[in-house]
Amino acid sequence: ETRNTLTDELDKLCQTIDTLKTTLQTTDLSALIPDVQIFYYAVHYALTHDIFFEEDEFEIAGHLIAQGQARAEELKQGNASWTQDTGLMVRGYLSDLDNTIQPYSLVVPESFDASTDTIHRLDIWHHGRGGKLSELRFLHNQQNKPGEFTPDDTFMLHTYGRWSNAMKFAGEVDTFEALDHAKTHYPIDEDRICVRGFSMGGAATWHQAVHHADI
Repeated sequence: ETRNTLTDELDKLCQTIDTLKTTLQTTDLSALIPDVQIFYYAVHYALTHDIFFEEDEFEIAGHLIAQGQARAEELKQGNASWTQDTGLMVRGYLSDLDNTIQPYSLVVPESFDASTDTIHRLDIWHHGRGGKLSELRFLHNQQNKPGEFTPDDTFMLHTYGRWSNAMKFAGEVDTFEALDHAKTHYPIDEDRICVRGFSMGGAATWHQAVHHADI
């Protein structure tokens, strides 16, 4: 019964996304459709591959579908308020690697003002390994927990990295694609980009700091 309900609501979100792709095709807002699609795919994958690990994730799935619809409705009206909000934020982009929609999250500092060009430091945070991590759980967690570090006047970018691969191979691509997406939509200081992480994310931090120290 729960599966049927979620599937019906997810189908409605899919139809809404298809409509957006048509109506926004020639507008700048089309670039923001992945910010809606992340909610669709998080639930789609959970339903398709049976990756609900905890009972509360059924309720979380319903909330994510509703969030996707809410963002879609804003785009229909020509708005995207979340691009100017501060606090905990989830975003999405189309990966050049395989044309999939990938999520990441930000802690947007209170000092951010979309009406100015003031640049800000950005820290990347790589998560530790999680056997029960999924896109569904990632989106939920990142909208409810700011993480270990929230420096003043600093964007914190939390990578999903296609689950738990120590941000190597496809995960490494995700890091730089998420960073590029953030730099496209927010005023980031190119000379103040840091990387940190815990456990598996610590290994990812070591790897990227060694191989990409120039940035």
